[in-house]
Amino acid sequence: MTTIIRYPLTRLVLGIALLLGFVFAAGSFGQAVAARLAIENANAAAALNAGFAIFAACFSYWVLVRLIEGRAVTEFSARYAVPELFIGMLIGAGFISSVIGVLYVLGYFEVNGVRSIDLLAAPLIAAVVTGFIEEIALRGVIFRIIEEWLGTWISLLFSAALFGALHLGNDNATLTAALAIALEAGVLLAAVYMVTRRLWVVIGLHAGWNFTLGGVYGGAVSGFAQEGYLDTTMSGPELMTGGAFGVEASVVTIIIGLILALYFLFRAHQKGRYIAAPWRRAK
Repeated sequence: MTTIIRYPLTRLVLGIALLLGFVFAAGSFGQAVAARLAIENANAAAALNAGFAIFAACFSYWVLVRLIEGRAVTEFSARYAVPELFIGMLIGAGFISSVIGVLYVLGYFEVNGVRSIDLLAAPLIAAVVTGFIEEIALRGVIFRIIEEWLGTWISLLFSAALFGALHLGNDNATLTAALAIALEAGVLLAAVYMVTRRLWVVIGLHAGWNFTLGGVYGGAVSGFAQEGYLDTTMSGPELMTGGAFGVEASVVTIIIGLILALYFLFRAHQKGRYIAAPWRRAK
C-alpha cells in the first residue's frame, strides 16, 4: 500500500488534490470569518482571505511531503524564508523593470503620472497569494515529482509547457502568449528552484514579478488589466509590447527571461542539481 501511495503519479494526483481542496476550503472559511467580523474594507478582507489561502496551500504541501512522502519539508526550511523571499522579489522586480526599461528607451512605454499609493495594496496581496499557490503546485508538486520520476529535462519541458497552457484561459490569451509564458516563466522559475531546491525564492520571484508589473507599472498581468501606482501608456507593435495580453508576450520579455533562465540552469549544473532520466541512471 505504501508503495502505491508513494508512486510518483499517485503523489502528483494527491498533491494537486490536497492543494485545491485545502485552498478551496480556506477560501470559504475566510469569507465566513470576514463576514463574522463584519470587515468592510476590501483590502483588509482580501488580506485575511489571502492569509488563510497561503496557510492552506503550505499545509497541503506539508501533508504531502511529511505524511505521504515521509520526509522533512526541506523546500520550506524556515531559516531561509525571509532572505530568500526578499531575494526572489528583487529578482522578479528587477526582471520586469529591465523589460520596461528597454521598452521605455525604445519609445513604446510612457509614464503619464502617478496615482494613489493605496492602489498598491490589492495587487501586492494578489501577487503574494498567487506566488504561493502556483509555485507550490507547479514547482513544488509537479516539477519536483516528475523530475524525481523522469529526470530534470523531461520535467522542465513538461512543467514549462503546462504553465504556459494554463494561461490560455486568461483574458486576451493567445498561443503566442502561452508560448512566451512557458519560455520566460516556466523555464526560469524551474531553473531557480533547481539552484536552491527550496520554494522561497521562486515564490518571491513570482510575487515580485506580478506586483511590479501590475501594481507598480500598471501593466496587464498575464492578460488581466491592472491599475497600478504609475499611470502609463504602452503603444507600438504587438511583437514588442505584447498587445492586449501585456508585456509578458513581448519578445523583449522572452529574450531577457531566457537569458536569466540559462544563467540559473548553468548555476544548477555547477551545483550538480540535475537528475538523470531513469534509463540513464547507474544500475
